[in-house]
Amino acid sequence: MDNLIKCLNEYLSDLKVFSAKLQNYHWNVKGKEFFVMHEKLEEYYNCTNNAIDEVAESILMIGGQPLGSLKDYMQNSKIGEATNEKVCQSIIFNALLQDFKLLLDKSVQIKEEAESKKAYLISILMDNYISDYNKKIWMITQSNL
Repeated sequence: MDNLIKCLNEYLSDLKVFSAKLQNYHWNVKGKEFFVMHEKLEEYYNCTNNAIDEVAESILMIGGQPLGSLKDYMQNSKIGEATNEKVCQSIIFNALLQDFKLLLDKSVQIKEEAESKKAYLISILMDNYISDYNKKIWMITQSNL
């Protein structure tokens, strides 16, 4: 289970950094699509914050300890922070597309590891994230055509 816990903590770190990035974009989005983007970003970070809690609780359920410090999250995340400046929709969409693809890949990796350890509740949880990320990637791709 050690590797599964490690993967889940990396994923938790990605989610925490991603949540902060979404909040930053929510505050700093600019342009004619402001109202739509502002609302969508709030939806994304609310969803991400729910996932953070689910992942941390999953780590606890298999006997692990979820990371809890900002320092730990930054050291274990593959997602980079957003700069604290006004930003337009196209830049946000490109960054979100990259991040959702990274989160998708990580959830697939965790699902495979969970299946190998017969940790089926975590595997099922990852199925939900995999489905959600695929839909978000498709929707962002459609909006960027």
